[in-house]
Order: sequence, then C-alpha cells, then structure tokens
Amino acid sequence: MKILLAEDEPDLQLITRMALEDANYTVVVANNGVEALAAVGRDHFDLLLIDVMMPQMDGLELCQRLQYHPTWQHIPIVLFTASPKSEALLHDLPPSVRFCIEKPFSVFELVDMIKSILASEGR
Repeated sequence: MKILLAEDEPDLQLITRMALEDANYTVVVANNGVEALAAVGRDHFDLLLIDVMMPQMDGLELCQRLQYHPTWQHIPIVLFTASPKSEALLHDLPPSVRFCIEKPFSVFELVDMIKSILASEGR
C-alpha cells in the first residue's frame, strides 16, 4: 500500500513517515500542496495524508483540486490540522476526506485509523 504524506513540518513528517513505514506502508513525502499534486499525478496512492496549512498550496485547496479529477476523487484523505476547529473544516470538503485530526496526534492511533480506512475501502 502506498501513502502520500503532505506535511511541511520536518519533525512531524519524519515521525509520521517512520511510523507508517514500520507498519509496512510505502510512503512518498511532499513538502507542500504543489509537490503533493504533482506526486498524485505521477503515481498511484491508496491514501493521502494532507496537512491543512502548507506553503504554496494549502491542504484545503489541494482537496478541492483532487475532487474534480475522476482518477483522484476516490482516494481516501486524512487531513491534519493545528486548528481546534477541525470539525468545522469537514463541512465544505469533498466526500473523499474521511477524517480531520488535530495536531498533535498519536502516530499509533493514526496508523490504526489508516488500517481501518483502507480495510473499509477494500484496499
């Protein structure tokens, strides 16, 4: 299974990538929304982990762009946010966004969440 991790904060990027790789996922890292969009265009991903606040293109704009592409609109997405109002974000997002979780989060809970999402998707 291949996961795209779009996160601009180096420490969180490293910890999350290591936890996912320990769970036997292949992880591709993007440092911003522009890199993430390019990666999705080049490769197939089973799940996208996207930070809401990133330079060049934020996670919300990235989600909006993905929802209009027939190949990408069905890839499950988990958003990260530092905002305590994460639930409010979910109202205007495409249905491919499965969860919006607040930072800081437990990488162990994140891995469990990803396993659950992928199992429910039949992946």
